[in-house]
Amino acid sequence: MTGKYEDLLDLDDELNASLWKFKRIIAIDVLRGLIIETPRDTGRAQSNWVVGIDSPDGKIYANRSSQANSITRGVAILPKKINDASRLVYISNNLPYIRRLNDGYSEQKPKFFVEGVMRKAGLQIKDGDI
Repeated sequence: MTGKYEDLLDLDDELNASLWKFKRIIAIDVLRGLIIETPRDTGRAQSNWVVGIDSPDGKIYANRSSQANSITRGVAILPKKINDASRLVYISNNLPYIRRLNDGYSEQKPKFFVEGVMRKAGLQIKDGDI
């Protein structure tokens, strides 16, 4: 028979697992949306959406590959199971012109496409908050 504290630990583990799963699903949705919605010329802006756990990935990558490969690379960084749901997930793009693209520089996508992707994933954000 388990004691009440062991039951509480089990509940905490289950909550952590559920919260991480939810966080991972949102992060994947946002990553996928950003890669797909980013205006494309050479593909460099799309392929520079990267995932970091606990700190942003600060690198800039050469034109890497297809949309599918960029998504797969990001998803691979997000572990399926983690014991601490408070771990931070960063999705970033370090190209110097990504903000200009989000401000409507390209005619391919509307202004604030980043905020739009985040809203589609269920996050509350206003245009221009990024």
